[in-house]
Amino acid sequence: MKRVLVIEDEEQLRSDLITVLEFEGYEAIEAEDGRQGVLMAQQLLPDLIICDVNMPVLDGFEVIMALHRNLQTAVIPVIFLSARSDKATIERGMQLGAAAYVPKPYALTELLAAVGTHVC
Repeated sequence: MKRVLVIEDEEQLRSDLITVLEFEGYEAIEAEDGRQGVLMAQQLLPDLIICDVNMPVLDGFEVIMALHRNLQTAVIPVIFLSARSDKATIERGMQLGAAAYVPKPYALTELLAAVGTHVC
């Protein structure tokens, strides 16, 4: 079973994502902020990470940079899921190595397609 880590500071959205991912057959784990997410990624080595951009402690861009500094986590695909959907923000996320960038509000089919495409 493929493991997906959801890093999202909004509790209800995080819970909804976990529920959907588990329904789709993934093992879903969660982190409420970027720092916790980086630590969980290093410990559990998920197959994919879904990460918000705007978060306290470490934002999504800081998360992906921290993941890329570690050989084990550098290969984990990251999908950004964010309300920040301006062109410059999306480009920055992709330049930092995101596998995909899904703007909020998101279509569930779009998110699940990105997950299915990028889960290792």
